[in-house]
Parts: sequence; C-alpha cells; structure tokens
Amino acid sequence: MKINTLILSLGLLLFVSCTNNSGETAEKRKLDFAEMLDNPTSIEFEEMDYDFGTVTDGDLVNKVFKFKNTGNTELVLFSVKGSCGCTVPEDWPKYPIASGESGEIKVTFNSAGRVGNVRKSVTIEANTMPTVTVLNITGKVVEVNK
Repeated sequence: MKINTLILSLGLLLFVSCTNNSGETAEKRKLDFAEMLDNPTSIEFEEMDYDFGTVTDGDLVNKVFKFKNTGNTELVLFSVKGSCGCTVPEDWPKYPIASGESGEIKVTFNSAGRVGNVRKSVTIEANTMPTVTVLNITGKVVEVNK
C-alpha cells in the first residue's frame, strides 16, 4: 500500500512539474516557441548605437532604447543581456508586444574602473529574423580630477 501511494505521488509530482500555472504543458510551450520562430516578426529601434560622450570614472550612464514591432505577428523578447556586468539591461518587456506597438529597453552602464574608450553591447534574442539584434553603447571614461 505504501509503495502504491509513493508511486502515485511521484507520478502526480511529475505531472505538476511539467505544467505552468495555467496548466499549459512543457510540450505545448515548445510547440508555441517553434511556431514563433517559424513565423518571425521584425523589430525596429529608433537608434541602435548610443555615444554617451565623455563621463567621469564612477558615473552611471542611463539609456532607454525605444523600439517598435514592425512585423505582422506578436514580438517576444526571449533574452536581453549586456556584454559584461557593467552594462545591465534593467527593464524590458517580458510579455508579447502586438504588431505596431512599441516598447523600451532601459540600460545602465557603470563606468567605475573603465577608464579609456568604451564599447559595450546589449544582445537581444527575439522571434525576429535574424533572431539576434545587437545595440551598442560607446564613449570615453576619464579619471576623476583630484
């Protein structure tokens, strides 16, 4: 009896772990993901390169990259990553963006310890063609005057 209960409990645990809160199975999510890649959309940024000019070592540089879904299907940003720990995408849409709608990616660059010319990037993976889009942040960091 205890073994049957254990087997039933393990089966139930496996079933629950393969669904999300809405009851959607992992297999269904894989199909939805594959469908998004089979029917890509397009993304257009107001600007893809940002030159922040000259800042002092330790300054924080904030930039908002604005974009629009210019395709015919929903836009889904799967991943938004900075090229290093000093370039951090702090806020970006975690939900599908309808065709014709806009969104923003907020990025902060921490210049501490980065004296000299700087070139950093933010890589975006989405259901677009191509799937990867790269935004660039450049500028110069100077030492603090003492």
